Amino acid sequence: MIWYACYGSNMDYERFLKYIQGGQLIVNNTTKVYKPCPTDIKPPEQSEPYSIDRRFFFAKESKTWNQHGVAFISNKRNKKSKTFAKLYLISEDQFLHLFAQENGRLNAKINYEQLFQNGFLDFDYSFYNRILVIEKNHKGFPILTFTNKSKLSPNKPFVDYTNLIINGLISTHNLTTKEAFDYIVQNKTGASRKDLKESQNQQK
Repeated sequence: MIWYACYGSNMDYERFLKYIQGGQLIVNNTTKVYKPCPTDIKPPEQSEPYSIDRRFFFAKESKTWNQHGVAFISNKRNKKSKTFAKLYLISEDQFLHLFAQENGRLNAKINYEQLFQNGFLDFDYSFYNRILVIEKNHKGFPILTFTNKSKLSPNKPFVDYTNLIINGLISTHNLTTKEAFDYIVQNKTGASRKDLKESQNQQK
């Protein structure tokens, strides 16, 4: 078992389950089909809030989200930075399946021995091409997440995407909407406070 630390839209539990159990989800007005993990579709055994001492930002251009940016964290630790995250206790098979899907692939291979030895593992993928070991032992299991190995320029996220993150921040960390807004737009993440407010007003 491993703890998967998510800091983006997967903090929204219903969205995350689609990666594990499969099904359909309307994403940006388009029905997206997720394939279940072929060997393990059990829901996470546990989940809990968590904070990562790395910088949070939006970058790259996602086809799913109208060529807007998606969430990443910096490769270097920084005690002054704080990324709100959510831990899911899942199996290695589920993590492997999740990692492959997040990179638009049917499958992937992870050399866990090399990963734990180096603290990271790189791939030749475009988006999430580096797996990071955040902690080797948290309540008996390692904490893993993924990001991009390169230094990326911030790119404005799509409001529907940030809404999923805001939902996750509120439900996981008990933030107010204002606190979630403040966090999303902090330190030049690429997000716009004006866009967030307009999107929230449209939902009311």
